[in-house]
Amino acid sequence: MKKLAAIAVVFMAVLMAACGNQDKDNTGKEQNAEPEFADIITNIKEQVAKDMEVENVNDLNQYYQEVNLTEREDGDSASDIWVEKMKVNPELLANGTVLAALMNVNADEIIVLEAKDEDQVDELKSSLENELAAQDQTWKQYLPEQYEKVKNNKIVTKGKFLLYVTYTNPEEIEKTFNESF
Repeated sequence: MKKLAAIAVVFMAVLMAACGNQDKDNTGKEQNAEPEFADIITNIKEQVAKDMEVENVNDLNQYYQEVNLTEREDGDSASDIWVEKMKVNPELLANGTVLAALMNVNADEIIVLEAKDEDQVDELKSSLENELAAQDQTWKQYLPEQYEKVKNNKIVTKGKFLLYVTYTNPEEIEKTFNESF
């Protein structure tokens, strides 16, 4: 009888282990699970830092500002300025971060937004298109090599997440964004 009980316990353990892994792919990540917003930002910042190492830059904060769009204040905070500039409705944002060049001689902007609801993605995408139009107006009259970055801009959506990239190598940032899922 004890032998039968032990076999039953082993069988149940194997069955439970098999059921527990059915939502995972061969990398151990859960399929169809949304990534954490902070993880997406970290992955993108790591890619930018890696790109800058090639240029012998060690401190990302010397060249880029990071603005959290959901930490707004009444007044002229950086997040207020970006929200107004992009014409984004902050009530639609679960999360939002801008990584932008500190100097006005560099068009780099990487914006990641997370909508509170997937039905709001189109409206947020429209805000990113507003930003692209503003960048186009600014840079086509200012610095031609920076305007090339603007012309190669990428706007990507994936579920509730949106990515806006004006950058030297936007494909690499897009790849990093997509690999976060």
